[in-house]
Amino acid sequence: MTPASPALNGYQKGKCFYCFREISIDKENSADFADVDHFFPHILRQCDSEKPINGVANLVLACTDCNRGVGGKFSQLPSVDLLERLSNRNEYLITSHHPLRETLIVQTGNTVAKRKNYLQDAYNCSTLYFGVKSKWQPKPQGKATF
Repeated sequence: MTPASPALNGYQKGKCFYCFREISIDKENSADFADVDHFFPHILRQCDSEKPINGVANLVLACTDCNRGVGGKFSQLPSVDLLERLSNRNEYLITSHHPLRETLIVQTGNTVAKRKNYLQDAYNCSTLYFGVKSKWQPKPQGKATF
């Protein structure tokens, strides 16, 4: 997953996808080294084995606190607000003709409507599987930049 870090960081600009805390993709020189996180946890495969869990459309950079710290996401389902942020991120990468553009289109659909539906279907499936009424939402740690 770490080979995707530079491409994901191009959008996130050194901020955690969830809380906006400063992160780095330079493992050698940073105590705030970013984790590559799966927005939809691996457990989603039990709900829908066809979803590309390791696909770039489902990967974000996260600080260690949000990904695996006390009160972190772990295998929880993020809030609807964060789902919208993921959708916006994917659309940004597609419309900016980013190198990940074609991969995102293949994974999620060739129109905005299909891509939104793809993410919403995964979210609905996850909600049914997890049976969770409340979703995970971090406390902001920095200024929103995307």
